[in-house]
Amino acid sequence: MRNSSDLIAKNVYSVNAFYSHKQNKTKELFFRCLKEKRSNEYFQKELNKIWGNIDHRFMDKQLQKLMQVVHSNNVDEAINIGRLEGIYKETEDWVMGEEFFKLTPEEYFQKFERKFEQNVQKIYSRSKISVEDFDSETYLEKTLDKYDKVVNQTVTYFTKEGVPLRQVQLSTYLSMVHNVNLTRAGWNQTVADSERVGNNYFIIPYHPFSCPHCVQYQNRPLTRMEVEGVIGVTAREQQGDILHPNCKCTLSIFWDTSQISEKVYNDDEIQMMYDLRQKVNGLTLEKQRLLADVRIAKELGNQSVVDKSRKRINAINKTIRGIKTELPTESLKKQITAIKR
Repeated sequence: MRNSSDLIAKNVYSVNAFYSHKQNKTKELFFRCLKEKRSNEYFQKELNKIWGNIDHRFMDKQLQKLMQVVHSNNVDEAINIGRLEGIYKETEDWVMGEEFFKLTPEEYFQKFERKFEQNVQKIYSRSKISVEDFDSETYLEKTLDKYDKVVNQTVTYFTKEGVPLRQVQLSTYLSMVHNVNLTRAGWNQTVADSERVGNNYFIIPYHPFSCPHCVQYQNRPLTRMEVEGVIGVTAREQQGDILHPNCKCTLSIFWDTSQISEKVYNDDEIQMMYDLRQKVNGLTLEKQRLLADVRIAKELGNQSVVDKSRKRINAINKTIRGIKTELPTESLKKQITAIKR
């Protein structure tokens, strides 16, 4: 059986990296155009090459692949305990699950992409006037220091109650939305499979790196109503709400107590491992941002920023190596760094 939680983690990281790459390219374009004193029209044209007509089909493929994996796991598990033998085969009779839990559509991603692009254009227009009025080298250095907070860290992340929680990067926010889509798609598939075989009892398998919100629900039989309660609200209210956005917990059909596994780690240890993986992902993406800063600083001829950024990159590498030593087994160490970075 393939671990669908790991597949979700890999796909979410790839989406975060996808948008982070675009943000880094935007940053490099921003400072190149300021240094060369390019027009607003030129900047807008080049910016649109980065953000215009983004093909989101790779996300749809990730959703479909995950649902196939979840379905295959459901079939294999049922056959192994003698409940589905001869009823249907995973490859010939696979049916994509309905949206019992609503997914956030492509238009939602496009809205935030356009908003980001428009915001960068406005900031460039203001910066272009300033760079002409002040000493350009000094202004560009100061602008580089505050760029990420002003341009990238601009999406407000709300709690499910609608309370502003913090400002995050576009890459962080949209990867969280995609995370929720993947998790819900997997749960949709299991609900569809359960209806097909007439079994409406479920289980969230215990696993390391668990979403803290779901720990209390893991490893025990759940009714359909309880499953909806884990998500937080009824399905029709969920579209566009990222709820607990780092959840990668999977849902399986519950057949008997043989599916309830003994816990290897306690709740505090699971929380610790979850936090460590999130930290490694964040540090890895921060390293990519700093590499972009190195390239920009070289273009500006600022060796001090180059040296400072490289020093921070070395510190990040050291921190990641240290985090790996905190994990109790070689298997967990591989899981925390197995995502292609």
